[in-house]
Amino acid sequence: MGEPNLRLNPKIESRVKSILIKQAIMILLSVFTLLPEDKKIGRGIKPYDYRIILTLCILRIFLRKTYSDYEIEMRNNILISNLLGLKNLPSKSTIHRGMEKLTMNLLYELNRLIIQNQLKRILNIIVDASGIRTDKRSTWFCLRINKEISKRDCDKLHIAICADLLLILNWRITAWKKHDCPFFKILLKPFKILGIVFADMGYLSRANFKLCADKKGCLFIPFKKNCRGGSRGSSAWKFAFNLWKKCKWIYNGIYHQRSKVECVFSVIKKRFGDKVNCKSASMRRKEIALRLIAYNLKILICYQYANENNLPLWVRVKKK
Repeated sequence: MGEPNLRLNPKIESRVKSILIKQAIMILLSVFTLLPEDKKIGRGIKPYDYRIILTLCILRIFLRKTYSDYEIEMRNNILISNLLGLKNLPSKSTIHRGMEKLTMNLLYELNRLIIQNQLKRILNIIVDASGIRTDKRSTWFCLRINKEISKRDCDKLHIAICADLLLILNWRITAWKKHDCPFFKILLKPFKILGIVFADMGYLSRANFKLCADKKGCLFIPFKKNCRGGSRGSSAWKFAFNLWKKCKWIYNGIYHQRSKVECVFSVIKKRFGDKVNCKSASMRRKEIALRLIAYNLKILICYQYANENNLPLWVRVKKK
């Protein structure tokens, strides 16, 4: 993966810094009305609503805090307490137990609700995958003992993003050895109609070209040297292959949009960390999913400010 050529506009980031927490909570509270309420229980102390726990889990990620940091810094935050309408925030152990009970389906649905206004239009989509480190040993420790950091020390994050705002539309998290290609269909399943879709060679197949064509979309993937142009049931493959073969400069010029996904992975890893220390695979994947939701919240808040002040959301990185 190359260096990202875009970054969030630093003017916007600096100006929204003071309102990020408040705006994030307001967005979450607005979509939580669309999630099912907790089931009624009998007598005894009423537990915290799972939606409050979910909000605090996301805020912990948003502020890049550990559970210990939460107990020391966040639990006594009057702004958070007031916005959530709570006299006392739950303890770190309550937050941790609440996170254990979260399901990935709930997190998928929450993300869909957060970005639902952007899903009402036909989108150009970029699909890609990257590794998130799971090895608990630090980079310095690995260097000291001459241990190489390998793919085995990573989970693989598959994402679909919109090509303009770079919001994460859908994701899946798998073991490092899972191939990319089968997840193309899964990532695009929520979309009935597609615009232009960009992906790298890992997703190259006639089935994926046909899938996009069936959804009225157009797929751009660079072909391998040994590829042949026969349709074999996919006229979209044949058309794209002929365009790539005869007009590579046009094909590659359009395909260049795919590089934007590198900016998304870069922001996520720089802002929320490039590794996850949770012991179980289930908790690691929930932690990564919460980072993706936190990323989307930040992008939406920055996008609103950019719109109101006629500023570009993303700007080009100046080459040194």
